[in-house]
Amino acid sequence: MDMENLNHWKMILETLNRVNEETAPSVDMSKIKPTDDPDEVRYFLPTIKITEDWGKIGSKDRQIIEKFTRNIGGNTLQEKIRNINSVITDREATTIPKILGSMVVIEILNAVLREFTESAGGFIFEGFLAGLFGGESVQITDVGDQAEAGEATEAAGKPITDVVLGGREYSLKLLGKTTAVKGSFKNMVEHFRVKDHIVYLDARRTKADGDLSGLEFGEFVITRENFMQVFMDPFLKDVTAKSSQPIDTPKGLRAALEKLESTNNPLKKLAWSGAKWNKIGSIEYGKPRASAEPEQLDEKKFYGDDFSKLVRQFLELPDEDLQKYAPFTLSWADKKFEGTKAEKLFGSFTLASSIKQASEAGDTDKLLQLLATTPGYTESLQFDFTRGQAESIVNFQEIGTLNISEQTLKDTWLAYGEVLSNSVEPIYKALNAFNTNINSFLTEEQNEDGNRKQYGLAAGTSAKELKTATDKAVQEITAAEESPSE
Repeated sequence: MDMENLNHWKMILETLNRVNEETAPSVDMSKIKPTDDPDEVRYFLPTIKITEDWGKIGSKDRQIIEKFTRNIGGNTLQEKIRNINSVITDREATTIPKILGSMVVIEILNAVLREFTESAGGFIFEGFLAGLFGGESVQITDVGDQAEAGEATEAAGKPITDVVLGGREYSLKLLGKTTAVKGSFKNMVEHFRVKDHIVYLDARRTKADGDLSGLEFGEFVITRENFMQVFMDPFLKDVTAKSSQPIDTPKGLRAALEKLESTNNPLKKLAWSGAKWNKIGSIEYGKPRASAEPEQLDEKKFYGDDFSKLVRQFLELPDEDLQKYAPFTLSWADKKFEGTKAEKLFGSFTLASSIKQASEAGDTDKLLQLLATTPGYTESLQFDFTRGQAESIVNFQEIGTLNISEQTLKDTWLAYGEVLSNSVEPIYKALNAFNTNINSFLTEEQNEDGNRKQYGLAAGTSAKELKTATDKAVQEITAAEESPSE
């Protein structure tokens, strides 16, 4: 609990107490108390305004959200999620600020995803993450934000970066469980004219029994050096290629297999049309065939190590013996470029290969020059990763999952019920009652039964209760902070 806030409350409440002292008789709270409906008053948590200003450094709303979330700890999103889960899921919290900070995060995310459209929710989510990280983390909404943050602004188009967290550029995607990751290919190219990376962070909603249950976080990093690993490799289709001409000699066979290994094209089948062969060492291959149909070692029949072992043993035969089985044909796993999303973005495999070479060589000028000639750039096409394609990207990693269901908050409150009910609940319960009563007093018209006055008197009573609860919390929390750790 922030000591500055508590002392501020005490000052306000002492003033309210003096104002109401002379005219505040006992009030029948049963006539005007807040609803007992558990769906309306579930948790006595601080009321945090959902605002677009969370992402703006120095704004009042940013300062408020930082006061609660800075107690969570962690320098990365992965660490912050782990720390929140230690409170929400593992019940390992040791301090009230950490408990409240984690519960506020869950409550805000639940409200944002439940009450806002996907577009509006995504925008607010960006600002919230900036507030969660605090410090110099900032939401980027246009090139003006980048200029204020001291960033280069030569890139054209809408910024790819949504938020800068801990010095890393992030593009945030608030998605459904199977929603594709999409974006402007041209804007991506322009981004890399002035930036050297972008982290794509996916936050996917999960549901249980039709209700919002959690957020699954995953990310992958795009750089100039791995550009084609991201934008071509996941789109290629797996196909089985076959040697177009029979291989007539053992030397040619070994050379072909070495080439496949060097190009990372796994062997699927080795077939031959010469002599029959059904046993090597202790491994039975099969009965000799009477027909002229080629013999073969097929990965579909011999899995994993057995297949590799048989191929090695076959190749270990002396050349004069191996020659008896010639001619040979090979089948291997390959990637198909034609007809894929990669072909739409890059046009030809020749151009794609040149771009990949420039990318992996770190030749930024040539990379950007070639990318500017692709259909994806010249025709302003969108890239589109299915969830499976996104998660197949070479550096994709799962960050963690937050359970943000309403039941989670209820369960967390119960788990920490004793410590929260003794110190925190009385404060927010009295504060909520005061807010309700004072608002009613100020907005209700006077009527015959004097309800408006009752609201005013009840607000005075709530203020006294809030002061008492605050004094108690100050005493208990400061005593706990000052006592030596065990």
